[in-house]
Amino acid sequence: MPRHRLFAPERLLAFSDGVVAIAITLLVLGLEVPSVHDVPEKELPAFLLDSAHALLSYVVSFVVIGTYWLQHYIIFHYVERVDRWFVLLNGLFLLTISFIPFPTGLQSVYRYDALAVVIYGGANMLCSLSLLAIWNYATKDFRLIAKDTPAQAIFSLKRRIAVTLAICLAAILLSFVNVLLSKLLFLTIPGLFFLHRVEDEKN
Repeated sequence: MPRHRLFAPERLLAFSDGVVAIAITLLVLGLEVPSVHDVPEKELPAFLLDSAHALLSYVVSFVVIGTYWLQHYIIFHYVERVDRWFVLLNGLFLLTISFIPFPTGLQSVYRYDALAVVIYGGANMLCSLSLLAIWNYATKDFRLIAKDTPAQAIFSLKRRIAVTLAICLAAILLSFVNVLLSKLLFLTIPGLFFLHRVEDEKN
């Protein structure tokens, strides 16, 4: 059976970095800068207070997308070559991560609506699932990585991505109880990601 044609990963990584950078940049477009005619100086404090929800959504999505980028970067640290199926899976990841600004904006507008958090959490779960699919495909039988890659390194990244999935699911369930706490729960994603890294280094 003929093998798939293999390619160097550098251009795919560069393209992916560009898409992630655009996704992060789009987040800031959801922050409204008022006109002095619409919001006089005396009303500016009230406007800023009302914008706190949008700022929270921006910060949460910024750090979460940054964590996805770091996971993606680690994957490419081990990947030595790519094939067309890997490119397809990577495209699905870019599709999901470029969608994140939309549910981020929904949370800003519908700030107390659990459905907005459910959509946001679902979008993040798709990001994590696509990353997990990429990593599983690349590491199966050492398909696209070096054969001397430690099993601990393979399992460690799978575990960290799985933790991200669990947090997103927990945040979705928590949104039906407390919307604000469910939004803050997403901030634990980068913290737990680096915590697992410290634990791995100790082993």
